[in-house]
Amino acid sequence: MTIKRISLCLTFIFILGNAHAVSSWEVFDRIIAVVNDTPIIKSELEQKFDRLTSIKNIRKSRYNVEKSRVLDKFIQEAIVRQEAERQAILVSEEKVMIHIKKLMRSNNINSLDQFKKIVEQREKMPFPEYKDEIRQQLTTEQVISIAIGVSPPSHEEAREWFKNNRRKLGYQVHLKHILIRPKDRSFSEEKRVSQEVKNLRTRIIRGESFEKIAAEYSQDPGSARNGGDLGWVSLAELDPYMANKVHRMRKPGQLSGVIKSGYGYHIVKYLGRRAMPYEAVENRILNMLYQRNMQVQFEKWVAQMRRESDIKIYMENYVKS
Repeated sequence: MTIKRISLCLTFIFILGNAHAVSSWEVFDRIIAVVNDTPIIKSELEQKFDRLTSIKNIRKSRYNVEKSRVLDKFIQEAIVRQEAERQAILVSEEKVMIHIKKLMRSNNINSLDQFKKIVEQREKMPFPEYKDEIRQQLTTEQVISIAIGVSPPSHEEAREWFKNNRRKLGYQVHLKHILIRPKDRSFSEEKRVSQEVKNLRTRIIRGESFEKIAAEYSQDPGSARNGGDLGWVSLAELDPYMANKVHRMRKPGQLSGVIKSGYGYHIVKYLGRRAMPYEAVENRILNMLYQRNMQVQFEKWVAQMRRESDIKIYMENYVKS
């Protein structure tokens, strides 16, 4: 429970003891729901809803419905936290940072500061709030594992899914790239790096080895030591700006123009494409099937817990799902 919530609970202790508790809470209009003994605060819901409307186009006629779903999410999170307390589940700061570092590695991001900037730009939330959401996600996973229990899918199930859905999985591309990162986001630094990458591209066009230049200049340590080779990757694994450019490349050996992405400035050398092999997506399919089954079981568990919990909703125009 946050400090804000604790202080609010103390403020309203005297209310709980009298017969007019509900009406008193409604007058203050600061608590819009209570899950057992956990209050949900109006300002937190409004903040979350404002963020939602900033990234999703919602018709005003749908506001009550969408805001009700945001409240449902708060209720779900409260139920999970309460179950975590019963099961003595605690997600430490260290576990949160381990998860974040895994995300950084999977996206080829070496700097925590850079990761923070990307998160705040894409998710439109302060990084501490993003960490809180990661903590809630990890807590939910542990609650599901301990309180619900979901069996992992078999490799036979994964192969069967691949057989029936392989056309939906797209293809892989073989790429090499050179990445130069700006030191900051100033206009002068962006211009300097863009010009540096243009100069490197000109040297390659004039006959210098792409691989040697990548090894010497690229600031992606994972691929630079291999002449910029990224190996076989799917478009989904690439930054969206890069994926958009690579999607249009067809000729082996083709050199891209300068590509600006969330990581910096790139030159890409396209080497070919192939159908997605099972081995490249096996783990993704197993995880997808597990997550799908887990979500079904989790939703059933939440519905049951809502029926068994003492939940009071004071939000005006709440729409049941």
